[in-house]
This record gives sequence, structure tokens and C-alpha cells, in this order.
Amino acid sequence: MKRPAPFGRLSALASVLVLAGCISLAPDYERPALPVADHYPAPPAAAAASAPASAPASAPASAPASAAHATPDASNASAPPAADIAWQSFFTDAKLKELIGLALQNNRDLRVAVLNIEQARAFYQIRRADQVPNVNLGVTGNRLTNADGGVTGSYVAGLSLASFELDFFGRVKNLSDVALSQYLATEEARKTVQIALIASVANAYYSLRADDEQLELAQRTLETRETSRKLTRLKFDNGVASELDVAQAESLVEGARVVQAAVRRFRAQDENAIVLLVGRPVAIELAPGATLIGEKIGPDLPAGLPSDLLTHRPDIRQSEQQLRAANYNIGAARAAFFP
Repeated sequence: MKRPAPFGRLSALASVLVLAGCISLAPDYERPALPVADHYPAPPAAAAASAPASAPASAPASAPASAAHATPDASNASAPPAADIAWQSFFTDAKLKELIGLALQNNRDLRVAVLNIEQARAFYQIRRADQVPNVNLGVTGNRLTNADGGVTGSYVAGLSLASFELDFFGRVKNLSDVALSQYLATEEARKTVQIALIASVANAYYSLRADDEQLELAQRTLETRETSRKLTRLKFDNGVASELDVAQAESLVEGARVVQAAVRRFRAQDENAIVLLVGRPVAIELAPGATLIGEKIGPDLPAGLPSDLLTHRPDIRQSEQQLRAANYNIGAARAAFFP
């Protein structure tokens, strides 16, 4: 029995639609080659120490390249990558950890980055919804009372396809991929802002501690200059020192006061920078007598590979996602030329 022609036409049309839905006019994305070396170069002393002692001085230039590159220490071989170390584990100062925690909660720039993520996520969800049909279902009912007391009821139900674009050439899919790449780019931007915020708070905090040490040194210097001025004036009263010696002693005292005032100004600037980064006034009370000399700020970081520095940087990953979004935009623009 011969198959009806309409059924065969519908099958052919369905096959065409399925094949057309697999078409994407976006260019194939290829990650560029990383313009970095395979290993970090070792210092000359380390390279000389790693060379065999019995090797002749006129070794050929084709010697193994491992002697010219840094070899990771045994203690760092099992250490996690630097990008995987949390800031809570890196910094050991309790006051600094408290300030960083407050900054992550209250900093306005970080809040803006988080809001940008929410906006990009919502836009991506809208683009994904465009890939499925938008169906409306409506149900209405009426109940009427007749003159003789009877009740008449009527119900109407309707199902309609409000809007749906057959994505023959991948325009809607490419726009959805654009939104996804932009969302991922905003997430990397948030990580960039967070890393910069943590680094800024740490720099301002250690600058403040250095200012306190310099301020203490400036105070001791001023006290020493004032004592020297008293001795010089006593010598002048007894005829041992001249007026020039007294003037020089006065000049040294005034110079020490200028240095002390400058250090106090620098300390106030660093303290204001911390308040600005944290997002609210905070009382910064450092332990008396604490010094940065000999203090270990954080653990030793493994050198890793030069390529790790690029693949783990959020600003570079953000740029890559933006490049992907531009790639998908090309596909959407090409698909717009077709019906």
C-alpha cells in the first residue's frame, strides 16, 4: 500500500527542521597559544649548583634544559597551587583577617560587582527561556440564574502558543551563549574586585604598621635631638660651643619634628584608606611593641608554571569570556540575515 503523500511531506519537513536546528553560524573558538615559557628560569647560582660536578667546562649547548630552569623544592612539591590558597590561610594576623572580613561585607565596589552578577544571571535566564515555546493557558467560567430559578453554567478553556521562534540558524542559541559568557565574565570580574580589595586592605594595614614603627623611631630621634640641643646650649653657656653649634642643634631638632609630622600624616592617610576600603569607621588598635621585623606574613608559595599564572588570573579569564561572547555575537548577527 502506498504511503500517503502528506505524511511523507511532514516527515521530510521534520527532518529539515531537526537538521536546521543543529546549524550554528558562530566561528569556531580557539584559545590562543600562551606566550609564556614552560618553566621559570633559575637564578645563576641555582643553575650552577644543579649542574653535575664532574661535567667538563666545555659542555655542549645541547645539555638537558632542566639545569637551566627552576626545580621546585621537595617541600613545595605537594603544596597546593597559590591560586587555591584561601586568604584566611595565607594571612596569619588576626586583626588583618578581621579587617578583610569587614571589607568583604561592606565594600561598595564589591557590592556593585555582586549586583552585576545578579543582573547578568537574570539576563541569561531570559535568553534561555527564549529557546522554549511560550504557552498561555486560560480558563473562564460563568454561572447564570434563570427567571425560573435554574442555574446555567458555562466554562471555556483555551490553550495558545504566544510566541516561539524556530531557531533554524542558531540565532537564539548564540544569544543564549552570549548571555552565559557575559554572566561568567561578571563572575570573574567579581573575583578580580575581591582579590584587589583583599590586597588593598593588606597593603594599607601593613603600611599602617610600618607607619607606627617609623613614628616610634621619629619620636626617639626627636628626643635624642632635644637632648643634644640641651647639651649644646649648656656648652655654649660655658663657652665651649659656638653659636653655630647651637644653630645646628636647633636645625636638627626642627628637622626631626618635620619628619615626625610627615609620618603622622602618612599614618592618618593609611588609616583613612582602611576605613574607605572597609566601608565603615573602624577602631584600628595595634598591639604595643609589635614589629614587622622577622614576622612571617604568609606561607611559602610554590613557583608552579608560568602558564598557571595566566590560567588562574580572573581578569584574564574575564577577557576570555568576553571574547567568547563576541564570538557568539558574530553567529547571532550572521543568523539575522536569514529568515
